[in-house]
Amino acid sequence: MLHIQYPIPNTQYRSRGQSLIELLVAISVGTILIGGSAGLMGVSLKSYAGIRKHLQANILIRQATEVIQTLARYNWHSIYDLTKASDYKISLSGNTWTISEGQETDTINDIPYKRYFQVYNVNRNVSGNIADSGNDDSSTQKITVILEYGNNYVSSSSVSFYLTRSEDNKVFQQTDWSGGSGQTGPLPNPGNKFYTADSNINYASTTGSIYMTTATTTPAILTSSILDTGVSNGAGFNSLLWQGDLGTGGAVKFQIAFSNSSSTLDTYYGCISAPTECLNPSNWITNSDWSLFYSLDDDTSLIFPTTSTISSTSPQNKRYIRYKVYLSTTGTSPTINDIIINWNP
Repeated sequence: MLHIQYPIPNTQYRSRGQSLIELLVAISVGTILIGGSAGLMGVSLKSYAGIRKHLQANILIRQATEVIQTLARYNWHSIYDLTKASDYKISLSGNTWTISEGQETDTINDIPYKRYFQVYNVNRNVSGNIADSGNDDSSTQKITVILEYGNNYVSSSSVSFYLTRSEDNKVFQQTDWSGGSGQTGPLPNPGNKFYTADSNINYASTTGSIYMTTATTTPAILTSSILDTGVSNGAGFNSLLWQGDLGTGGAVKFQIAFSNSSSTLDTYYGCISAPTECLNPSNWITNSDWSLFYSLDDDTSLIFPTTSTISSTSPQNKRYIRYKVYLSTTGTSPTINDIIINWNP
């Protein structure tokens, strides 16, 4: 049988047309994917730029807070004496950080920034807690670090924190009074002498202690020499502690005098309440009647208020200090082995 073949028109173009359609579809899909990827890349790059700005801002703020904390640790008055609510900047000169007025401006990684900080006083209420109103605490300051950055400084960040004068604790410690009276001072260390004492105090003990020579109701008072912190703008005084034995029916009381002049330590203040209430400045008075004041148990600290006492007088930011110790008994005399005043420069 004969088979006649009839060619089908245009069949030679079918494979080429299909490939062209597939190519157009692929190009369209690719265009969509590339456009979407480009959009995502744009968003990612923008997000990265924003993150980089925030990270840089955090680093600059953290650096400022660490520098300020370090400067306050070694010199409290480098921060405390600054004008409150004014702008200050930190600067590095060689290996030394310094503080000066104004705002720091610079550019890092093409990001302009402006950095500065402000200092504020802090109030405490009668319970010793930080409050919006109350007595000014000269051993606490509030610091706010501010950073403005970006074109025209449109972005900003800030952080606030508190500093307390609690680093580099120092003490005036007297463990021996056998050297006798007549030492006025001022002195950086009391040694084994004092200023004056009543005749019924034994200070020549071989153990270095002081106590009453007679167990009578007649009190005995010893006044220390003037002690010098050496801090020209005044130190921060924290507490007074005595160690020894209260005896039977005994009482030990303290008053302190403080000043920035070694010639004017003649007004003495004491606490009329239990030590836990002595942070309240209203519990400190000046009076020559010792019966008004609280008897301090041995190994118990008398905490000095960090805020103003009566007549707006405070032991804080004073260079010189001295103490009076009062002993009385109805039985066995109290014995004092150590008197320790804790302070910070």
